[in-house]
Amino acid sequence: MPSTYQHVLVPVDSSAAAQTAFNEAVNIAQRHQAKLTALYVVDDSAYHTPALDPVLTELLNAEGSHAEAAMADRRKFVQTTTVPVFKDEVAYGNPKRLIEAYAKQHSEIDLIVLGATGKDSPHRVAVGSTTSYVVDHAPCNVIVIR
Repeated sequence: MPSTYQHVLVPVDSSAAAQTAFNEAVNIAQRHQAKLTALYVVDDSAYHTPALDPVLTELLNAEGSHAEAAMADRRKFVQTTTVPVFKDEVAYGNPKRLIEAYAKQHSEIDLIVLGATGKDSPHRVAVGSTTSYVVDHAPCNVIVIR
């Protein structure tokens, strides 16, 4: 484990666990004077149909709007901290695969902080499938927040 982290990635969604992980990631970034990137992945797997229904498109757009608003709130919060650099992104796709790919694509990321469970937490007993996947496939250290 590095003595000082340089770039922290925190995947987020609208769950309480993700907010707790975000708060911890901010604390870590402040302590290490590290860059912080928040990645909100809108899981669009439920919206893949042979003929994309307009209602499904509207739901996907609403989720994207919610994600953008949530990230705006996080940007405002980080401005009140000593985090030197904050970046946020909203992406669409399979969360576990996008988190892994994002960390690999941005090789300067040396820590991922994520919640033990996410939006589908009522369906999970211990650690969520996305969290488990990221822990197994991440190219860097991972801290799981409960």
